[in-house]
Amino acid sequence: MLWMQVLWFGAVIGAAEGQLWLAPLLLTGFAFWEFQPVRRVYGDFQLILVAVLIGLILDTSWVKLGWLEFAVGETFPHRAPLWILLLWAGLALTLNHSLAWLQSRLVLAALLGGVSSPLSYLGASRLGAVKIVTESGGWFLGLGLSWAVALPLLLWLASHLKKIKQKGQADV
Repeated sequence: MLWMQVLWFGAVIGAAEGQLWLAPLLLTGFAFWEFQPVRRVYGDFQLILVAVLIGLILDTSWVKLGWLEFAVGETFPHRAPLWILLLWAGLALTLNHSLAWLQSRLVLAALLGGVSSPLSYLGASRLGAVKIVTESGGWFLGLGLSWAVALPLLLWLASHLKKIKQKGQADV
């Protein structure tokens, strides 16, 4: 979980300060840590791909809905920026590791994701990486509901991929 915290702060502060190289550098270190043979869990790479796709869809939707604006300096201002997609990749690396305990507690994961994730965006806003555009609290509810679905879905997928691997090994 320490790597994810370092990645979050590095990506957010890096985006706010125009230091967009920081998030890729930190994610690379995080990935090297989690992909060590002793730590590697089947499904981590697939989870990264799915999480980044979900992040691209959700964060781009929030921009297009007029809820959020991400820090300047991105090539595509109306889409989720690279630094936030790298945070989604980092999240995926926690699903079989520090957040693995939530794989059997999907209702709790929905509650935690629904509350903590909008707070994370609020924190990123305070640090200057994201601007919350809308005056109403609808963005908080919208992000919360999205994360209340996305996090349990990703945790379920993490668990499911491990079961597929275990079943495949048992059939051999």
